[in-house]
Amino acid sequence: MIKDALTPPNNNAFNTFLPLRTKDKHYNFCWDTVLGYFVHILYGKSLISGGIDGFKELCEKRFTDKLDEPEFWAVLEKMYFENEQLFKISPELLIFKALKDEVDTNSKKLGDMFVGLLNGLTIDSSPVNELNFLEKEIKAEFDSFYVTGKSKVSTKAELAYLPFLSELFKQDLQFLNKRPHYLLNNFNSVIRLYGFLYISQMALNIKNWANGEPTSRPCFFIIDNEKASDERSQVKNFGYSQLHEYLEYLFPYLFMNEAIQAKGEVKPLWQLFESINENDVTKLNQFGRDFIEDRMQRKWYNTDQNWLDSSDKKEVLQQLLSLSHAQFDNKKGRLTEYNDTVVKGTLGNILDPFIQRRGRAGQVLTFNQDYIVLLTNLAIGERNKLRFHEIIKEFEARGVFFDKQSQQSLIDFYERMGNVERMSDSGDAVYVRKTV
Repeated sequence: MIKDALTPPNNNAFNTFLPLRTKDKHYNFCWDTVLGYFVHILYGKSLISGGIDGFKELCEKRFTDKLDEPEFWAVLEKMYFENEQLFKISPELLIFKALKDEVDTNSKKLGDMFVGLLNGLTIDSSPVNELNFLEKEIKAEFDSFYVTGKSKVSTKAELAYLPFLSELFKQDLQFLNKRPHYLLNNFNSVIRLYGFLYISQMALNIKNWANGEPTSRPCFFIIDNEKASDERSQVKNFGYSQLHEYLEYLFPYLFMNEAIQAKGEVKPLWQLFESINENDVTKLNQFGRDFIEDRMQRKWYNTDQNWLDSSDKKEVLQQLLSLSHAQFDNKKGRLTEYNDTVVKGTLGNILDPFIQRRGRAGQVLTFNQDYIVLLTNLAIGERNKLRFHEIIKEFEARGVFFDKQSQQSLIDFYERMGNVERMSDSGDAVYVRKTV
């Protein structure tokens, strides 16, 4: 896992786990393209060239061969191809939002983040039982033309950085795939939600690498119609401010994690630590000395850095991570602006649906009502209903925490929706039904 020959990289770039890069232009994503790219992996279908026009010609031939009145095709064309109604037939058809020759680098890198979270999962097809006979014909044409035999698309199943979240992501996608119309109406929200959960939980776990496999860590939100105040200590201490603080470590830590591992075999930092042996420790001590010398020559440190040889693998790895971070520290390093760009770009372009500014309270993490409904349906899953406290546990398993005040607001919201059953005034006797 550790490289045979360890030499300090010429730059601080990395390509694994997250799409974090150091220029503003790198955070210009097309979310439609990201979704189409993700769909092509999830359903194991190859990206195509030519777009919808080529597919429309195939559908026209299919229908004119079958219809007694070929001129009826003009009606079908207007129904499905002139108002994006095509994208409401099946989730798989969203692949047309990402054409083979038009997937920009930024969107692909972000899409690869979600592919990593899939951890090798592919889904054969979405159900067609809710489609009318015209839509079934369009779906059949799509399947026959774009999915002839086994797809060439393959996903390499590597250990996810956050196994607990990967398992929930796969579970939620399989639940949603059985309800394709609901998935189509919420697919973009699902992607935005899990983009936030993945990055936030990776940030909150990034410094905890010595304690084994990551777990869901507290990250507190409020409902978007609630007031934020300093008296809400969990929201204040374990909400936006905590997340912002930990985001600073993602880029430097993931860079060092990749810099010392063999290309194509990069494992999560916590797994790397578990695998380091005595011979690796010797190599890492030398690498640490070389890294300091290299960065001092480049003048990327503005204060002297020292290396202390150690036989303790935890101490050695911690030194390397600290040296990587020091390049970007506003007191020790001269590359502060680059990591600042990473943090700002991530907050402003990936995590933004869940961040609001609330006057004197500053920035807070929020959930709006649409996301609450989506998350609630995912939490209940294949079950008909759950006790409220079980809903909260499912939220927390995904990295979404609410304090007692927000939990009461949630109950009030569910009651207004009419999907609550109260067996008594006790919170344990409040059941919540899903809406799908």
